[in-house]
Amino acid sequence: TCVGLGGDPVVGLDYIDMLEWFQEDSETEAVALIGEIGGDAEERAAQFIKEGGFTKPVAAYIAGRAAIPGKRMGHAGAIIQGATGTAKSKMDALRDAGVSVGELPGEVAMALRDLL
Repeated sequence: TCVGLGGDPVVGLDYIDMLEWFQEDSETEAVALIGEIGGDAEERAAQFIKEGGFTKPVAAYIAGRAAIPGKRMGHAGAIIQGATGTAKSKMDALRDAGVSVGELPGEVAMALRDLL
């Protein structure tokens, strides 16, 4: 299953909604979480995982590591605030939750293979 989530200010579903559904789905063995800079949805998902809300293997990639701090980088760069919403803060939060975080997109598939 592939789910695309937007980053608009009014969102119908977020990562936690999806993780709850995938946790209950007996056919889901693992999740690849792909995020980007801006907002705090990935950091909230990391906290959910850390607190035991999702117990299956997760590998992640956060796009935007090369974004210049303080410079608007399209819609996502406009909503980075302080130390939250950056690629580093999201990657750190996910790693702290036990998620395997790839430095490159292709590393997510390899991490999932290793986790399974």
